[in-house]
Order: sequence, then structure tokens, then C-alpha cells
Amino acid sequence: MTPVRTARLMAVGAVLLLPFAPVLAQDAGTVSWSVTPYFWASDTSLDLTVEDTDINGGVEIPFSDLLDVLDTAFQIHVEGGKGKLSAFADLTFLETSDTIERPLLEIATNSKQTFIDAALAYWPQGVGSQLNFYGGVRYTAFDDRYEFTLGEDLLVSRRSDQDYVDALLGLRYRFDFSDRWGLLTRGDVSFGDTEGTWLVQGLFAYTVGKRQQNRIVFGYQYKVAEFQDSGLNSDYKFSGPMAGFNFRF
Repeated sequence: MTPVRTARLMAVGAVLLLPFAPVLAQDAGTVSWSVTPYFWASDTSLDLTVEDTDINGGVEIPFSDLLDVLDTAFQIHVEGGKGKLSAFADLTFLETSDTIERPLLEIATNSKQTFIDAALAYWPQGVGSQLNFYGGVRYTAFDDRYEFTLGEDLLVSRRSDQDYVDALLGLRYRFDFSDRWGLLTRGDVSFGDTEGTWLVQGLFAYTVGKRQQNRIVFGYQYKVAEFQDSGLNSDYKFSGPMAGFNFRF
């Protein structure tokens, strides 16, 4: 990792923690917390262009194919709040690896993808009410490695290591159907290092437990992200069902 990238990551880490400062500065015993481990079974579409010329014809990667090469997956949403303010961080980390056999040639790939949203949310009617607006940062990082071997001999290895930091703006709204059933919706956009990203999410929530404190959540999420690097434009579309368990305390 280069010194520039290390310094950039340290700066991003500091920025990601900023939304939590107003919340953590309050009496810890009065802050309400929400922790949601989840899984997003996302299909992926990728279009590559150079100066508006399509170079890959569009690639569709169904989730079933991703599952075959998936080594590590970790996804979690953490939020704490009090009064009319809350702060949240949403983390997705994926690592995949694959080996492609060609006549006389073998190509080994390893890819790590990190997606982090960190934001401060304002609730006009107080934390836990139906509507909130949020703003923060969206961090995206790709670390791709390739090794080309001929027999037992390594011919060449290549690495593409890029990260992007965007400003993030969005809103969330909860529709209450009954004491136990609700619909959690979210929409946001980001802009900065990327060419722009946007996300929409809809999750049904079913409250469980004697105190009706925790929730089972399931639904669908769609995300579009466009990146540019040295004239190469990468247009990603991620879409698929989500499910998780929301602990509240």
C-alpha cells in the first residue's frame, strides 16, 4: 500500500467517524442503538466504455455465479441516536477468487470490494419516528489482482487498486401497517470521486420478541454506480433481495 493511499484511508476513516461525534458525546446510557447484520443476494451488471465506445458488450453476473467464487462476505448496519439526531455506518466487504483455465495458460484472480456509508441523520419528530434525512460520505474501494502462469512459471502479475470518496445525501421513511408490520424505505445519491451513485431500498419489517424490540427485515435493494479511471468508464448495476435481523437496545 502506497503512503498516499495509506494517508487517504486514514483521512477517510476520520471522516467516517465524524457523524458519530454528536451522538457519542451524549450520555451513553440514553443513546438507543440498532445493529443489523444482513445479506444482499445481488446480481451484478457491468458495462465498460472508453470514450463512449462499448468494449465489453455488457456483462451480467447472477448471484449464483458470484456465490461459486465468494470467499468472504460481511455486511452490517450500525446506528445510534438520541433526540433528533442519529448516526449510522453501513459496511459491505466482499472477497472473491477464481482460476480461469486457458490452453497453456492459467489466470488466477482475487478481488476485494469494500463499500461503506457513514452519515448523520436528522429526525424532525425524534429518533425512531417515520421520517429522517441524512448526509455523510460514501466510500468505495476495489482491489483486484491477476496472476498469469504458464505451467509452473509465473509470467506476470497485475494489480488494480482504486478507491473513491463521495458526499452522500438521502432520506428514509417508515410506513407502519400494524403493531408488528412495517415497510422501511431508503433512497440516496452520492457525488464526488465517482461519476455518481444512487440507491433505492425497500424492506418489510416484522417485529418479534415479547417487548417487540427486534425485527426481521427482508426486501429488495437496487444500486447504480459509475466510476472512471484513466479514460475507462465502469458502469455497475447491483440488484437483488436482502434479508437480515435488526437488534435494538
